[in-house]
Amino acid sequence: MNREKTGGRSKGTPNKIDKEAREIFLDTLGKHSGNIDEAFEAVFREDKVKFLEIFAKYAQYFSAKKTENTDKVDINLSDFNIKDVVRFKK
Repeated sequence: MNREKTGGRSKGTPNKIDKEAREIFLDTLGKHSGNIDEAFEAVFREDKVKFLEIFAKYAQYFSAKKTENTDKVDINLSDFNIKDVVRFKK
């Protein structure tokens, strides 16, 4: 169900607010990188499972999000006849 886009940004145009928010986040992250390292180490020593949960949430900001593959291939198996395959092999 593809709807025609009306209004808003053109497809492919970067979202200015997202870009600004990302820059603020990265600036803040840079200022606190030492604190983040210490906090990760403390959580790791205390609870390795909790460390992995927190790290997974943290890492999502630095990796591309997975998207669903919407490619479709139409194959009509009713046209398949095993006798044709056997004849071809001979």
